[in-house]
Amino acid sequence: MAVGLIIVIALCMTANAWRLRARLRGLHPLPPAPGGHRPDGERDEFVLLTVDGVQVPPGVVRAAEQHARDKDLGLVDLMPRDLHVDAVLDLARHLDFDAYRDDVFGMGRGGCHAVLASRTAVTGAGITRFTGLDPDELGAATARLRLYTGSADIVVAPFGGHDQTAFRRSRMRSLALVIPQTLALPQTLFAAAGGYLLVAGAIMLAPVAGLGLALLYCALPALVFAGAAVRPRDLARVCALRLVHTPRSIARTLTAPRTRWERELIARREQARVWYRAEIDQGVDRFAGPRAEECPWCGGRALSRRVVARDVLQGKPGRFTMDRCDGCGHVFQNPRLTPEGLAFYYKDVYDGLGDVLAERILSSNTSWYLARAGLVARATTPRTWLDVGTGKGHFCRAARTVLPGTRFDGLDFGAAVDEGAQRGWVERAYRGEFTALAADLAGRYDVISMHHYLEHTADPLTELDTAVKVLPSGGHLLIELPDPESWFGSVLRGFWLPWLAPQHLNMIPIGNLREALAQRGLEILAEERREADQGPDFVASAAAVLNWLALDVDRPWWPRPPGRREYAGALATIVLAGPLMGTALLLDLLTIPIARKNSNAYRVLARKNLG
Repeated sequence: MAVGLIIVIALCMTANAWRLRARLRGLHPLPPAPGGHRPDGERDEFVLLTVDGVQVPPGVVRAAEQHARDKDLGLVDLMPRDLHVDAVLDLARHLDFDAYRDDVFGMGRGGCHAVLASRTAVTGAGITRFTGLDPDELGAATARLRLYTGSADIVVAPFGGHDQTAFRRSRMRSLALVIPQTLALPQTLFAAAGGYLLVAGAIMLAPVAGLGLALLYCALPALVFAGAAVRPRDLARVCALRLVHTPRSIARTLTAPRTRWERELIARREQARVWYRAEIDQGVDRFAGPRAEECPWCGGRALSRRVVARDVLQGKPGRFTMDRCDGCGHVFQNPRLTPEGLAFYYKDVYDGLGDVLAERILSSNTSWYLARAGLVARATTPRTWLDVGTGKGHFCRAARTVLPGTRFDGLDFGAAVDEGAQRGWVERAYRGEFTALAADLAGRYDVISMHHYLEHTADPLTELDTAVKVLPSGGHLLIELPDPESWFGSVLRGFWLPWLAPQHLNMIPIGNLREALAQRGLEILAEERREADQGPDFVASAAAVLNWLALDVDRPWWPRPPGRREYAGALATIVLAGPLMGTALLLDLLTIPIARKNSNAYRVLARKNLG
């Protein structure tokens, strides 16, 4: 039995090696530079960012610039041909290089040695240091730069790489490879340690077969890099000494001193902790307003408790009750947070300390953005489109690929919309409340969209009234909302992600929205339910549970800086993640027939009647 188990382990390891090998085939060598000198007008077109000690030959820079022009790229990461094994595999485990090249909406990735970026992107991203960077500083810059460029590539270039083990921990975090960023390191080290322990256990259970597995384990890096454009300088040594290299690499990664980038991140976190501690010590119950006795949608007084939820997104303290009107089915937060409470719970979600995480999440939702734009494109070809609650304009960025002739403007309460305009994702940014800006917006837009916006507002009916006033006759209104009638919301209770407490104040059943639109003279042209689904419910809820438990130790609203207790909790949560996520995935598969008829969101397109 032990030998059979070892054979299964060997097959799994080999399959994973082939997977990584296939990914590395997506890495291409940098095409050689053409002869001659660059025209004067092209010399300031790009900026080269390099890590301290890295020297990129002028010929390689010229070749990278020409590659960027030929492929219309705004960002080219130059990966050293002899980059160390661990550095290449850390990236390959989390990144499909071919998919990265094709996806123009994601964040930047790279080997953290040298990056060529358009000067426009560098200026827009606010990057002022170009040389002498640490690898994690360049990683953070690379991730951000692509938000200002779109098209990007990673190429293998002929220059020497450096051993960056001392920056391995921070480098993976800076690139925001996973959600949350702090999970990249434990994921990587758990995989490495798991494989190593399987080999060690196999040797103890069945020495002969175990030694065979150990030999395979040592040979697999050579299989991974066979035929790849990158050829690590330490490949032979890693293969020969992998049984020693793996634990040594893990130990060096964990015990490396804090880097400059990490120290700055910790300083920001601890500064925020002082503010949060002062607020929380006063009690979070003070953020709740008076309890409502009537439904804010229909005025009915027959109310019942729908769910009590927590802040599963950030894990801030507090419990939030969502009541349901027995008359119309409207679900709303009761008591509702005061403006001060909303400011507390929104802080560091989409900006500040949560900015990179929000970018990572919103940049991953491209398929939803394209589906929304596609629904409108099938009904009309608008000249102008206003996206209300746009944030930085991630939707507008993707939608313009579906409707290239449409002008996309964005409106949001916060400063994010201004950055969206700076990136070129929205043509014009309106900062403020939709209802307050209505007079300036009236008649300007053929389409107004509200994607997961109304549930965040205190008075969605007034928001709909404003949309009708702003739209011209024949104009279109696109609305997408979480569905409070979803079966999954009833089963998963407070950990159903679309409740998104305490941000969601009003959850509107689709029947109520239909009636409200008809009363305001709008004709519904299309409804989408399954097409608007936000993904597997059980898996999302399991992730919410893990996040709420202790997955991210960097939360400044915790009472003290992370120590042994917090790291132990995070470790235990990661151990729990495997069986919990596996169970959730199985439940999602088993409930596919229910999900086909019962989505967690819906999308409605309506047209304002002529006249």
